[in-house]
Amino acid sequence: MRSRTTRIVMLAVIFALATSVIGFAQPCGVANQITCLDWDGSGNLFASQNDTNGFGNFATVYQQFTLPTGTSLWDVESFHFVGGYFNIGPPPLVSAFTLNLFLNDNGGAPGTQIATGFFTSFNEQLLGGQIYSYDLYFQSFDMAPGTYWASVVPDLGFPPQWGWATATGGTGTGGYQCFFGTCGATGTDFAFAVDGRAIPEPGTLIMLGTGILGLAGSLRRKLF
Repeated sequence: MRSRTTRIVMLAVIFALATSVIGFAQPCGVANQITCLDWDGSGNLFASQNDTNGFGNFATVYQQFTLPTGTSLWDVESFHFVGGYFNIGPPPLVSAFTLNLFLNDNGGAPGTQIATGFFTSFNEQLLGGQIYSYDLYFQSFDMAPGTYWASVVPDLGFPPQWGWATATGGTGTGGYQCFFGTCGATGTDFAFAVDGRAIPEPGTLIMLGTGILGLAGSLRRKLF
């Protein structure tokens, strides 16, 4: 049996697979898309994982995104992303994903958590190699125009590791990662898409000033 110290050494923050996958236009193009960044087609993966074999949530990756102005609210209905496996061990066995949403109010880092969702259905689709696309659908969730962060963390026993795939077309400043308690900007963006619809009616704006989103009097809300 490997010692805990040995396993920590084996765990990687980032993994770059020197392969290229043809036809990598993912995940942009989903129905009712509000905002997105396409996968860059590389094998660059940043670790994000809740290790069900003992380490727990040792790594979390976050991506910043902006819901555009021009409407009072956005009714957000799904989140899509690209990721993959490295340090391959047994067959990929993600059992669930946790999606968290945060306000962007902490000096360039994820701020107050405003919503969470736990998904056992995520439509894992192979794109090539060990890279997959994922779809998380939830009940409608109203969000005002503005800047937010999202994190996706799979429940997966090490080995293997899972990582969020890097994106093309971004600013290179939208990514953030915490790895065994050490947090910082990644210098890259991650492939994602948010879909939903505009809600132009006034009078139902959420109270962003108090960090409340959705249900009044609740700091966090489940996505389903």
